[in-house]
Amino acid sequence: MYTGACYLRVGLLVLIGFAGASYGPRIDPEVENLRAFAKLYGYVRFFHPSDEAASVDWDRFAIYGADRVAAVGSREELHATLEELFLPIAPTVQVFPTSEPPEPLSLAPEDTAGLEVVAWQHVGVGLSPRSVYRSKRLNRELEIIGQSSASRMLTGDIAAVAHRGKRVKLRAYVRTEVTGGNQAQLWLRVDRMSDRTGFFDNMSDRPITASDWQLYEIEGPVAEDATAIAFGCFIVAEGRAWVDDVVLQVQSEGGEWEPVEISNPGFEDGEEGRTAPGWYTGGRLTRENPHGGEQSLLLQEQRAVLTEPAFDAHPEVGELVEKEIGAGLSSRVPLALFSEAGNTLGPESPHALSALLAALERVEIDSLTADSESVRLADIIIAWNVFQHFYPYFDVVDVDWEAQLTRSLEAARADTSAREFYYTLGELVANLRDGHGSVYHPDFRRQGCLPLVYEWIEGRVVVTRSRHGGIEPGDIVERLDGLEAERATLDAERYISGSPQWKRFRAMRSFGCGDVGTTAELVLRRGDEVLELQVERQQFDRSLYESEGDPIRPLEDGVYYVDLSRAEMTAISERIAQLAGARGVVFDLRGYPNGNHQVISHLLSSPDTSTAWMRVPHIIYPDQENIVEFGEFGWQMPALEPHIAGKVVFITDGRAISYAESFMGFIEGYKLAEIVGQPTAGTNGNVNPLVLPGGFRVNWTGMKVVKHDGSQHHLIGILPTVPAERTIQGVIGGRDEFLEEALEIIGRG
Repeated sequence: MYTGACYLRVGLLVLIGFAGASYGPRIDPEVENLRAFAKLYGYVRFFHPSDEAASVDWDRFAIYGADRVAAVGSREELHATLEELFLPIAPTVQVFPTSEPPEPLSLAPEDTAGLEVVAWQHVGVGLSPRSVYRSKRLNRELEIIGQSSASRMLTGDIAAVAHRGKRVKLRAYVRTEVTGGNQAQLWLRVDRMSDRTGFFDNMSDRPITASDWQLYEIEGPVAEDATAIAFGCFIVAEGRAWVDDVVLQVQSEGGEWEPVEISNPGFEDGEEGRTAPGWYTGGRLTRENPHGGEQSLLLQEQRAVLTEPAFDAHPEVGELVEKEIGAGLSSRVPLALFSEAGNTLGPESPHALSALLAALERVEIDSLTADSESVRLADIIIAWNVFQHFYPYFDVVDVDWEAQLTRSLEAARADTSAREFYYTLGELVANLRDGHGSVYHPDFRRQGCLPLVYEWIEGRVVVTRSRHGGIEPGDIVERLDGLEAERATLDAERYISGSPQWKRFRAMRSFGCGDVGTTAELVLRRGDEVLELQVERQQFDRSLYESEGDPIRPLEDGVYYVDLSRAEMTAISERIAQLAGARGVVFDLRGYPNGNHQVISHLLSSPDTSTAWMRVPHIIYPDQENIVEFGEFGWQMPALEPHIAGKVVFITDGRAISYAESFMGFIEGYKLAEIVGQPTAGTNGNVNPLVLPGGFRVNWTGMKVVKHDGSQHHLIGILPTVPAERTIQGVIGGRDEFLEEALEIIGRG
C-alpha cells in the first residue's frame, strides 16, 4: 500500500528531488564540504544496500570522513575525496559536478534469473538490535535482541523495617564484555510507605565497562518509613556482564558496616545454565571464570535472527536517489541491487576496501571524546541524518532542517570542548520540538538542585514547595544568580525540546540546578518584603515532588480521589467496587501513570475499536519522501466490569507526557470524563535512543501518534474541557485549585 505522494518513474530510473536548494548567506567552504559529506553519508548509510556498506562501522566512518573532508581546498579535491571514501563501500554510487551529470550506471546484468534483490526496509529506523524499531535489508538476515528484561536484569530484595534510619551499602564484583555505548550497572533502591520511592541509584553516571573483575558499590540512606530494599544488576543494550560475590551491608550506630543476610550471594546454589535460586529474575549460572567459588551469574541479551521481509514494499533495481549534496556536487545512490551467491553486484571499486577498513580501525572510538573536533562534527552528521530521514513530526514542526545542519556544523567547529558541544547538540535536538528529545552525557549531568519546587504561575516563577527554612510556598523568585528569573527560564528553554507547556515544566524542574555543593544566590519577593538568600545545591531529591496522603482515598460523601501517578493497578483493583459505586471519582494524572491504564476498561461502555492512533512509518526512500505506508496499532482496550458509573473528572497538566497521553487519549477520544487543568505535553510514541561517539546519548520519538479521531496530537496534547490555572494566593493558602474545580463539577453533576 502506497500512501505517500506519487513518484516519477522514468524507465527504471527514479529521480527524487533533483532540484537544488538555497541555504541563504554564503557558507564557509569547509562547512560546505562537511555538508556534502553529511548528505552523502545519510543516503549511503541508510539507503544504499551493498554488502560492503552494511559491514562498515558507521560511527568510525563519520569521524574519519569528517576529518578528511573538512580541510580539502577545492571542489575537485572534495570530489576525489568523496569518491575515495564512498566507492570502496558503494561502488555503484556516482558523485559528479552538478553541471556535468554522467550516464547512469547499468545495474542489471543481461540474465537476472535466480538473482535476489537487496534493498533497505525501515520500520521507523533500527538503531539498536534491541529496539522495537527495525531496519532490515531485503533478502538479508537481521539479528535482533529480545525485549524482555528477564535475561539482562538481576533482582533481589529484603525487608527494610529493621534497618530504618541507617545507611545501606551494596557491593558486588562485576566484569563485562561490552563495546560502544553498552554497559552494565548495579542498582539499589529503597521503597517507602504509600508507594513512595526513597533513595535510588543505578550508576547511570558511572557505568561499568571493565573487562576484568572489579569491585563496585552503592551507598545510601534508609528512610524512616522504608518498607523494602531492592538491589541488583542489569546490562544496557548489547553485550554480556558477569556478577559475583554480592554483599549487602548496613551501618551500625558505631559506624561499622555489618553484613545483611541475602539469598545465594555467591551464586553457588543452583545448576549451571539455569536461573539462580534466591533471586527474582535474571541471567543464567555459569562456571566460566567466576570471581570466587565455582559459579557466577551471566547477564546477556537473548538473540534471534529475522529472515522475512520487514514489509511488502521495496525499491526495484534501477531506482535511485539523485540530489545535489553541496559544493557544486551531486550524487546518484542506487536504492536496490541484485545479489548473487550472497554478494551484491556492482563494478569493482578503483579504491581498495581493505585500505578504508584499516583506516577506520585506527580510529580509537572508545577513547575519543567530543574535545576532538572530528567527533563533534561526526555527532552532528549522524544525528542530523537520523532525524532528516526518520523523525516523524516534521510535517507539524516548523523548522528549516537544512539550515539547521549548517548552523550545527558551524557551532561544532567553533566549540572548544565537549562541554560546549553538549549545548550545541542540545540545541539541535531542541529544534526538533520533541518532548522526548534530550541529550545525556554522564560528565555533564547536573545533579545538584535547590530544596525547592517551582511552577510558572501568573507569569512568575513561584515556589510551590520548600524544604528550606527561610523560603515559603508562594514566594516569588525575582532573580537567580544575578539573572532575572524570566530570563533564566527562557535561557533554559533554549535547550529543551518539546511544546511550550513541556518546555516550561522542564525549565521549572531544572530551575536553579547545578553542581552539588555550589551555592545559588536568590532574590525573592514575599508580599512587600524582598529576601536575598544564598542556598546550597543538594543532591536531587525526588521525594520533594511526591504527593502526600493515601493515593486512593475518599474526599467527601461518596467521592473518591485516585492519584494515578502513585496508585498501582493492584491497589485500584482491590477498591474497584467502591470506585464503581461512588457518586464521583477524581483521577489525578498530573504526571506519569503507575502501570494502571486498565482503569480505562472500567470507564468504557463497549470495547475500544481505535487501532490506528500509533503509527510507525515504513520507509524505503530518503528524506521521508514517498513514505510507503504506516504500521498502525493501538491498545484495543476491553470494557470491564464493574463499570465506574458516577461522575468522573480527570485532572492533568503539562507534566503528563507519552504513556500519560496514551491514557488521556482514551478519556478525550471516547469522552469518558471531564478534563480539568491544562494541556498535556503533546509528545507521544516510543523513544528511539541514539548513542553517539564521545559518550552522548540522544533520546527522540520514533513513531507518529495522533488523536483517536486522527487529528494532530504532537505539540497540542490532550486539551482540558475545563481549563484551570493556579494562583499565587492559592499556593500561599495551600489550596489545590484544580482539585477544587473537579469537586465542583462533581457537585454540579
